[in-house]
Parts: sequence; structure tokens; C-alpha cells
Amino acid sequence: MNYDIAHALRLTFAAPVWEHHCELRLAPQASTHQVVRNLDVSVEPATEVLTHRDGFGNPVHAVSVIAPHDSLLVRLRASVETRLGNPFDFPIVAPSAERSWLDDALRAQPRLWSYLVHRSPATPDLATLDAAALVWPARDANKPLLEALQTVLEWLEEQIEYVPGFAAIAPALEPAVKQRRATCQDLAHLLISIARAWGAPARYVMGYHDPGYVEDDEHTLHAWAEVLVPGAGWRGLDPSTHLVTNDTYVVVAVGRDAHDCPPVRSHFKGGDGVPLTTAELQVVSDQ
Repeated sequence: MNYDIAHALRLTFAAPVWEHHCELRLAPQASTHQVVRNLDVSVEPATEVLTHRDGFGNPVHAVSVIAPHDSLLVRLRASVETRLGNPFDFPIVAPSAERSWLDDALRAQPRLWSYLVHRSPATPDLATLDAAALVWPARDANKPLLEALQTVLEWLEEQIEYVPGFAAIAPALEPAVKQRRATCQDLAHLLISIARAWGAPARYVMGYHDPGYVEDDEHTLHAWAEVLVPGAGWRGLDPSTHLVTNDTYVVVAVGRDAHDCPPVRSHFKGGDGVPLTTAELQVVSDQ
């Protein structure tokens, strides 16, 4: 699939700020299943836009505005080709051999451990979570991991109501679980916690989803989870749509949870509290 993405994001301050340093994670990343054809990022007030990759390999655009200002406007335009048409096209590993496959992957790439052992208020140990009488899905050892995780998607659909929305700062998971109402970020975090409890590395993913596959009229960033699947490598699962992700998803950033890869991270002097964030997003496919 080929996508043209136009994303305009504005931070508005109640009082002027200065010495404003801002990190932006809005640009699609290049990977085996994703090619970035064109990318342009501009900022108002005009300033130099620097680029680097963070510790998780995410592309980051960094800007600094020294003079006083009461708003910051970021415009991103990108053309992306996504190539994961069939997420089930990979060599099958028997369920009895999956644990050995994962152990070998952890030995070969020790950094994968951070996606297995990390715990936070967003991705807590399930044993410590007040689940309001929820019974967590158990791992069926007779099913391949990806198939077992698909049953978790079904369980989430039955147990927790999906609420559209994307928070600039993701909240703790427990309130969403207790209320049984969750955003895409909450659902991604819960799926990650379940996968880690099963012994599988899992990570948070932020990006864009083809609006033609979304039932509501939400045009914002989206979140889902990726799990290290034996034989396949990373495979995405979206608890909001109850699907294994394919080429209708555009990956922007990954992390152990949402706090590792916020779309915007700002530090500044002055101002009067947290800035108001507004965004306009358009994702268009030519297929």
C-alpha cells in the first residue's frame, strides 16, 4: 500500500514560553516492511530541524525555539509504502518448539529482554493489577503463540469497551481496567502485559492507520502492540480492531510502553501550565 500523510500539530501556550526544546516522533520509520519515499518536517516559528534516532531506533526530529512564543506549529508530510500484505506468511514453528526459539532470540539479542521484563504503571505485572473481577486469559500451550494471542483479542472485545482517543501522555492502565473502558493505548498496554506474562517479548507501537478501515470518524495517531512471534519476528496485533496488523498500518515509533515514544516531548521556560495540543491528520492511500 502507498500512503500520503499530512499531519499538522499545534502546541498553544496560555502565556509566552522561551528556550523551548521539543522532540517530535511523528515521522514514519523505515523498516523491512515499510519504505519512506518522501519526508518533510517544518516548524513555525521557523527554526532548524535536527534529526537523530533514539535508543529504540525511532526517528526523532528535534527543534529549539529560543525567543518568546505562544504557539508552535509542526507540519509533516510523508509518502510511505507498506509491504506487509500477509502477516501470516512466515515459517511455522511448532508450539512445543516456540519456547526454544524465543530463548535463542533473547540470547542472540539481549536488548529484547527490555520488552519482556519491563513493568510500569502503563504495563504492570498483572498479579498486582486491580482487575475488578477480570480473569486473565491463560496461555494455551497447544496453540501457536500468534493464534493464542488472537484469542486474547477476542477476549478483550468481550470484556472491555473501546473508547476512541489518543492521549499525549498515556495514563496508568489500572483505571481503564477497573472501568472496563479503554483507549487504543490502554488496550495495547494490556495486551503487552498479557504477552509478557506468557513469557513473550512485547512492545508498544504508535503510528497511523488507514482511515478506510476505521469505523469511527477518528483522525488521530493510533496505538497497537507488537509481539515477538517464533518464526515471524515482530508481528502487530491491534486490540481496537481485533486484527493482526498488515499493510494498512504505518509504524512511527516503538517502545516498552507509550512513555518511551511520546509524539511530542517539550521542555521550556515560562508559560502557564501544560500547553493545549491540537492536530489535523490526513492519511490517503492511492490503492
